[in-house]
Amino acid sequence: MKKWIWLLACSLFLVSCNAQESIIEWVDFVKINGNHYDRIHTGILADSASIGEKIGEVKFKVAGHVNDANYKTKEGDASFWEKGTKVFSIKGKPEFAAIKAKDEINGYAIYHKVSKDQTFQGKYQDIDKAIRQIEIYKEDKDNHPVLLRTLSEKQEIQGLTQILNEGKTNSSFNPNTTQGDPITYRLAFYTEEPIAYLYPLFYDGEQWFWIPWDTDLLSDEVERFITK
Repeated sequence: MKKWIWLLACSLFLVSCNAQESIIEWVDFVKINGNHYDRIHTGILADSASIGEKIGEVKFKVAGHVNDANYKTKEGDASFWEKGTKVFSIKGKPEFAAIKAKDEINGYAIYHKVSKDQTFQGKYQDIDKAIRQIEIYKEDKDNHPVLLRTLSEKQEIQGLTQILNEGKTNSSFNPNTTQGDPITYRLAFYTEEPIAYLYPLFYDGEQWFWIPWDTDLLSDEVERFITK
């Protein structure tokens, strides 16, 4: 499997060593104004009008330039963004930051401040406000999301969420990959908050399943909302 393992990334970097050097696989981060922000993949910007002022910019891209496992990140460092990349605040959400990213849904990659007091769980069960809209995307051959449907009617939203809520958790589930990787979809849940929730959904030719935090197996009934 390849496309959904990114949900499990939770540390700054992973290190693989040999006799000559260390190869570092950096987790997506940016360090601005003394704060360390990690990229979140279960949240997207709900509306570009929520973008606030510029809070800083990237001074150094560490990926491809740093191979020292003991490297201490410094102000302006980022994993993958080039020098000069602007970092923005999100109105009403000081714990978040945003960077323009043309291939992301609604045009921005979202980052959350790392601190002892506040973490971003991003679980589907954490959505504590009424869902006003659900967008359904399908990944193209380049793994870019393409909008398929938008559900905004209350009855449609309730119909889909009921099926999702009835999913059966199965942490040991292994999808059928005999015909290749499962088809990948994404479900975006919008409330009145500036950050919407985003989760992957898959079909392996036999079973629908999604990952709201753990792997949940879904009824075939979900297909009528996805492929209609």
